[in-house]
Amino acid sequence: MNRRSFLGKLLYAAGSLIVSKTAARAARGNHPVVPRDRVPSGRFLELRGEYYRHYPVDFSRGMLGAQGFLGWGESVPIRVPVEETALISMHIWNVGFDRELQFTPSGPAGPVMEMLEWAVRSIPITRTVVPEVLGAARAAGVPVVHVASDESYARKYAGYKRAQALAGPEPARGPGAVRPTHEEHPDAEKQRLLFGPRFPEAVQWYSSRLDFPEPARPVRDEYVTTTTHQLNAVLRHLGVWHLIYMGFALNWCLWFSPGGMVDMARLGYRCSCLKEAVTAVENKESVAGELHKQEALWRTSLMFGYVHSAQDFIAACQRLTKARRR
Repeated sequence: MNRRSFLGKLLYAAGSLIVSKTAARAARGNHPVVPRDRVPSGRFLELRGEYYRHYPVDFSRGMLGAQGFLGWGESVPIRVPVEETALISMHIWNVGFDRELQFTPSGPAGPVMEMLEWAVRSIPITRTVVPEVLGAARAAGVPVVHVASDESYARKYAGYKRAQALAGPEPARGPGAVRPTHEEHPDAEKQRLLFGPRFPEAVQWYSSRLDFPEPARPVRDEYVTTTTHQLNAVLRHLGVWHLIYMGFALNWCLWFSPGGMVDMARLGYRCSCLKEAVTAVENKESVAGELHKQEALWRTSLMFGYVHSAQDFIAACQRLTKARRR
């Protein structure tokens, strides 16, 4: 890769504003845009966007040159038509809500809960912040799209059938890694080393019982997707390019899972998040100050979009709702 193309890719990652020709063709060509059955309303979602000023290097500090960065700047106004925006509610699970998936080390799901440290932070967010955000978006007419982690529970909802009908079959993928034949998955031992000896068996029991919790459940026929292909089809149908994510966890599923920011940014979408409506996966060294969440917000600002306040989003939606009722 020459220097010019490297810099181009770096700028794209930093701002999510430069779309490669390949990604642009994919976004245009995978699914036809279905005309909306409404004309543009002239209504705008007006938010404040937080961003990190990743410059200038202080060359006098040598290897600590990043200490010269200006850091988080004053928020800037973001103004996007309501019809071109979607709230993406991703991987909000019923952990801590259903009797079989209580956040406790006991029971069949216990070995999973022993590594699921972020759940202790996601549960209060799901109980308090998520319903407010969803309610405000729905009242204002901001489209809500749910990203589920697995078809096993997504298919129970009418919105998943709608998404499947729009997207059609998943595109064929090329062959992946050649694996030797094993009676057990070759990475099962690694899972035991990382998450404990009982984890591989417990995760199957746990996964089969995942669902949306009541505070984050899709209503009526809101779209539900499980793949990048489906989410792209739904968003193209809606005419949306501006995505605001909430869910768990920001530095894991919201970036890397199907329908996450990495995949959607490559297709030309701006991917922002609500900082009070996300958490991050932490470790023993980072959890006291939620240091990985702070890093994840920085990376989201640098690579994908903006960081928004949940209360600012709610207030922006409420302004739209009031104007709508006049």
